[in-house]
Parts: sequence; C-alpha cells; structure tokens
Amino acid sequence: MAKKIYLSPSSQPANIYAGLDTNEQEVCRAIARELATDLKRCGFDVKCGDYGTMYDRVAESNGWMAHLHIPIHTNAFNGKVSGTRLMSFDTSGKGYKVCQAIFKELDAITPGTSSNITAKPGLYEIQSAVAPTAYVEVDFHDVPEVAKWLVENKPQIAEAICKGVCEYYGVEFVPAGSDPEPSPEPSPAPEKKISGLPTVQYGRRGDAAKIVQAALIQRGFSCGVSGVDGVFGAASVSSLKNYQKKVGITADGICGPATWGQILGV
Repeated sequence: MAKKIYLSPSSQPANIYAGLDTNEQEVCRAIARELATDLKRCGFDVKCGDYGTMYDRVAESNGWMAHLHIPIHTNAFNGKVSGTRLMSFDTSGKGYKVCQAIFKELDAITPGTSSNITAKPGLYEIQSAVAPTAYVEVDFHDVPEVAKWLVENKPQIAEAICKGVCEYYGVEFVPAGSDPEPSPEPSPAPEKKISGLPTVQYGRRGDAAKIVQAALIQRGFSCGVSGVDGVFGAASVSSLKNYQKKVGITADGICGPATWGQILGV
C-alpha cells in the first residue's frame, strides 16, 4: 500500500513577498502542487489541500488517515535573517526524522544560512495532525533577494522536499521526465443508477446532504472540519469527487442517480 502524504500549504495571502507582487499563499500553494506531482511520480498517494484554512486541512488529513503531514510555508522576521527552518513535535520521533531527511536536501539549495530543525509541539498543525508532521519553512520571504529566489525556484524546492520524503521511506526518487509507461486505465465499473432521490451538489442543505456526507465519511472521505452538518460545501464536493474517482463514475462532485446507486449499493 502506497504511503499517503498530505500537503498543507500556507493560506496567508497577507504575507507579501519583499519587492514582488506575490505572497506566501500563492507561492506555497504552487510549490505544493509541484510537490504533489513529484511525489505521485515516485509512487506516493498524495492529497494537496490548497484551499481553506489550516483547520480544514488538518481535518481532511486526519479523516484521510495520512501517514505524513507536511505544512509548507515561507518565513519572515526582520528583512535580514534568512535560512531554512523545519519543525516537528519533538526531536526523537518520526516527524523529526522526516525533517532531517528533508532538511538535508532543502538546505543544500536555499540561499539563507540561518537554518535549523526545532521542536514546536504547540503549533496547531504539529499538535493536531494525527500523522507525523514535518513543518517546512522554506526560507524568508521578507528578504528581497531570497523572495526572488523562492519565486524563481518553486520546482527545485518541490524536488528537494520530495527527495527528502523518498529518502525517509527508502523509496527511489524518480526525476521529472523519466516517468514510467502508464498502466492501462481499468475499465470503469457499470454504473448502478437509482432515481427518485434529490440531487445533492454544492450549496445543498438538509437531510439529503447529511446522508451523502455520512456515507462519504464512513468510506474514509473527509467532508471537512464540520463533518455531517447538512451543508454541502467545498470540502464535501471535493470528498465526493474523490469517492466518484475511486468507484469509477463521473467525478463531477454532484450526487445524482449514478452516485446514489453507488452510495446505497443498489
């Protein structure tokens, strides 16, 4: 079974990069998307939570039962200090060992020199994620030349983090451009349809939404921090799409006759 890696990039658009028209959220989400591609190429199962708040992402990571949780951020202090900082729950557990592997690869390419790994058990994502957590602060975006480097080297940053994860799990790193021949797509299962039930899609409220949310959660697909609340929001739509992909039906995030048929097992 492939290891499940959850990526939790920054949701802080107010953290502006020095001298540039971009911000921490934009850059870190781009890094996370690059990293997701790299990790999948190396055989990992990946979810990239490039939406919502850290509370949404931790809930999704826990509901998915991730094996490793990786928040991705950039840092700021006084416009002068720069370096790679990684954080874990303690300095002896699995999270720390992952940090060590990532740090070896990432610190070798980042421009800053004030770099370290520390224990930060009070940080929400480190404290609340069930999976071991390697919290990555790539470098400092309030230093102009470092901010420019961060923007220009997103693929290299993602590759370095991926190499560290591969090293920790003893998995061979597969570089971009050397993807193996894809396996043939399995034939989709015949659709089982059931009519007469309401369509549940984004914005739907009420008992039908609750039924779909409960069914998804029971099958291991998190509907966000609110769980079964009867409000079919973005997290529920994302969860439904993932479920639809798994069972081989159209992944549109809408629970119509075919999806009801799968959920109810008819």
